[in-house]
Formats: sequence, C-alpha cells, structure tokens
Amino acid sequence: MENIQIILLVFQVIVAAILISLILIQKPQTDSLSGISGNGGMNSIISSKASSNIISKTILTLIFIFFINCLILSSISNSKNKEIKEELKKAAEQSETTSETSPESSTNPTIPQAPKVK
Repeated sequence: MENIQIILLVFQVIVAAILISLILIQKPQTDSLSGISGNGGMNSIISSKASSNIISKTILTLIFIFFINCLILSSISNSKNKEIKEELKKAAEQSETTSETSPESSTNPTIPQAPKVK
C-alpha cells in the first residue's frame, strides 16, 4: 500500500503543476503566460477561441482527476489509520494482561541497597 500511496502522491503533484500552468496560460490577459505561446496571432495553427476551448476542457478533466486522486489518497490514509489504531489497542491489551499477571513487580519495586562502608 505504501508504494501505491507514494505513486499517487507523485501523480498528484504532477497534476497540480500541470493545472497551475494551464490556468496561467488560459487567461488572455497580459498578466498571464498566454503571451509566451503567441495565441491568437495570424500565424498560429489553432485560433484563440479553439485554443481556449481545448485548454478549458483539459483543465476540467485534470480537476476531475485531481479530486478523484484526493479521494483515493484519503481512503488509503484512513485505512492505514484504522490498522494503526487496531495495533495500538492490541498492544494496550497485551500490556494490561502482563501487568495483571505479575502484580508484585508493579506494586513492590525493589530498591537497591547502598553498599556498607567498613
């Protein structure tokens, strides 16, 4: 399970980075990164409207993938937490049973005696 979780976390970071870059490219304002690609120019292969439509659909698809991946990661984390809680309960029960079987050692601790001086 840990390998799957690590792979999904790396995938989540990659999807987030792609989403951020596509959202910055999407806006046709001068403060975004859309001026780098030259969208909307006369020599472009895809018109600016078609390009923004493709980017919008890609962003929506990546958002869907991002949320599904978040849900999968949270369910994996939740199942790990349940396993850890069960192990802690078992350890607590075992420590209680061992303390009940030897009450002398827990109630009367032995105190070391000081050496006698001659």
